[in-house]
Amino acid sequence: MKKGILLFMLCGFALVSQAQLQPISHCSTNNVSLTILGDGSCMISQQEDEMGFYSCPTWEVPAGSGKQTIFQHSLWFGGLDADDSLHLAAYRFGQIGHDYWPGPLKTTNATIDMMTVLKYHHIWNLSREEVDYFIAHHGEAGYEAPEDILTWPAHGEGDYAPDLAPFIDVDGDGVYNPEAGDYPDIKGDQCLFYIFNDSFMEHGESHGKQIGLEVHAMVYAYDAPDDEALNNTVFFNYKFCNRSTNDYHDVYLGLWTDWDIGFWFDDYVGCDVQRNACFGYNGYPADGTGEPIAYGDNPPVQVLTVLAGAYTDVNERLGMTGFMYHNNAANVNGDPTDAEDYYNYMQGLWKNGQPMMYGGDGYNSGTLNLPCKYMFPGDSDPDNIGTNGIQPEGYGTNGIYWTEEQCGNTPSDRRGLASVGPFNLNAGGTQELDYAMITVWKNESLSAMERKGEFIDHIKTLFNNGFAK
Repeated sequence: MKKGILLFMLCGFALVSQAQLQPISHCSTNNVSLTILGDGSCMISQQEDEMGFYSCPTWEVPAGSGKQTIFQHSLWFGGLDADDSLHLAAYRFGQIGHDYWPGPLKTTNATIDMMTVLKYHHIWNLSREEVDYFIAHHGEAGYEAPEDILTWPAHGEGDYAPDLAPFIDVDGDGVYNPEAGDYPDIKGDQCLFYIFNDSFMEHGESHGKQIGLEVHAMVYAYDAPDDEALNNTVFFNYKFCNRSTNDYHDVYLGLWTDWDIGFWFDDYVGCDVQRNACFGYNGYPADGTGEPIAYGDNPPVQVLTVLAGAYTDVNERLGMTGFMYHNNAANVNGDPTDAEDYYNYMQGLWKNGQPMMYGGDGYNSGTLNLPCKYMFPGDSDPDNIGTNGIQPEGYGTNGIYWTEEQCGNTPSDRRGLASVGPFNLNAGGTQELDYAMITVWKNESLSAMERKGEFIDHIKTLFNNGFAK
């Protein structure tokens, strides 16, 4: 397996000042190079060189090109307790504070102590090659196992949950012991595992009430040079544990992305309702005007697709239940500023509580006055799922559908939110989410926009088949 192509880095925050620390973890596997922070987000990393600080790309594709498709990507989570009081954690840029911190929570009172935060201020970074080599050679004289196998956080101590990171229990005693041959149960050809929570401190970003949320995150990818779609995809698996005594209802997950397809000020967004996907793409045929970060001709499309969302009460898994974008502004359809704003957006509502409307910019949508759940779906919603079964007036007339192009929007800096919900998360309960980030390129006959459906379908098939290659 080759090294040096897919780059994962861990950035954290000093526990008192919350100042950003330097990246400390690297790994590689395919055509994407990305930056992961210990609070579960992906964002620009500041690194120091001989001239001071410079920014390295978040989602660099192709790896080593200096060009990126995403500036920031992060997790939102919110729901109501038995008294219908909102509890919410979210992250965008961390400029005013943070809602997530490293480590698990005590099962007795949903708290975490300073020493445990320090202990889990780490991302466990392993390749399939390293794990397979350990399986074949552990116990042999002279073999030194990777530190991240030896320290794999399989178990919490004291009041923390006894079972945390997944592992293969070779001797069947229920205890992780690499000396006995036990090893991490990782996904993909390269895997990062880390744990974070929302309850170490008050929420500085969203100002929401603490949830008591513990998140087990696994980010993984495959070395697949003969499979173009898979070689341009990174997967996320989140397990959500409610360590509080609250039963939460009307819970929503939000996957928030600040798309930057090369040059950041000429982008569009859209979604594919049938495929549970949203995407950012260039608003003009060529990206930028010759900037080093710009792709120029034939820029890629960056897709996010929900592979399997949270479980419903009938044990089915939700897909992407909504998509909307907001502007880089302070108006009613601009950046969220408090917990209610974040929660409204996850429900498909604007900051003032008004439902998103089909057409136009989703807020001032002309005369249709038709509430909807999916913004800029194009022709991907023939069953009118997003409009509660009502076909919008003029849908498909003369080949016109609701897209940014159809609206005549000026390409700009786009921020979009894919939502999953509502669902329940009871005290002591768990939920799960799987999604993929796919970068799509043109080929000799089709544009990236024309190929994105094929890429999404292929990745979904691989996921559903357990990645049998």
